Amino acid sequence: MFQTNFSFYGLFIILAIICGLVIVYMNLKFLKFKKEETIGILLYIALGCIFGAKYYTYFVNYQKYNGFFNFIRVGLSSYGAVIGILFMLLLFSKQYRKNFKDLLCILLPAIPFMYAVGKIGCFFAGCCYGIEYNGFLNITYNYSAIAPKGMSLFPIQLLESIVFLIIFLYTFIKFHKVDIDKNIFIGQTFIICGVVKFFLDYLRSGHVVFFLSTNQIFSITFILAGLILVIKSKMFCYNL
Repeated sequence: MFQTNFSFYGLFIILAIICGLVIVYMNLKFLKFKKEETIGILLYIALGCIFGAKYYTYFVNYQKYNGFFNFIRVGLSSYGAVIGILFMLLLFSKQYRKNFKDLLCILLPAIPFMYAVGKIGCFFAGCCYGIEYNGFLNITYNYSAIAPKGMSLFPIQLLESIVFLIIFLYTFIKFHKVDIDKNIFIGQTFIICGVVKFFLDYLRSGHVVFFLSTNQIFSITFILAGLILVIKSKMFCYNL
């Protein structure tokens, strides 16, 4: 990769958050939410995304930061962002008596798009880099402060970006269909994202083959939650 003092990582993280908020805004407008509700939801999502991503990274890498939390220097985690957003949406639903599943359906198409854009930033910074790989489209970092210098690596960040863009298109189109089953929509999205994230994690550097990474544990959690939602919905339809 080329040398530059410009922070592409910061740029794409900001773009990811902005794009996510735009998608949520489009979904809220599609469902004819009030202006005050729309502003509130967008604000809660933005706060949950930033603080969740920061605190998750801090707690997972507690020893690395020597127990000291520096908001600026602590990195960002995609799973932390998702957890933070879900928490803030739940808080919003309780405070303003909104159906949490309705809010979750509005949010879900934005998550894979935000992740895809953020991963482009990771690609430029060299973080979340792939396993050693000498094949087609390998990438070598010479100026990254994070990735090993001079080593050919698998471009996992770009692969993740492409895959999650496809997931975004699927969820966005499905959301805008009439009369979607909320449980199945949420469940299927959880399962798809969880399965994809679980297997792509094996292409990231530092992964131990016979043990699960923190990301994979969270992936399994999302897969199980998705399966429960889908099964419950199918059983309800069957009983009818």
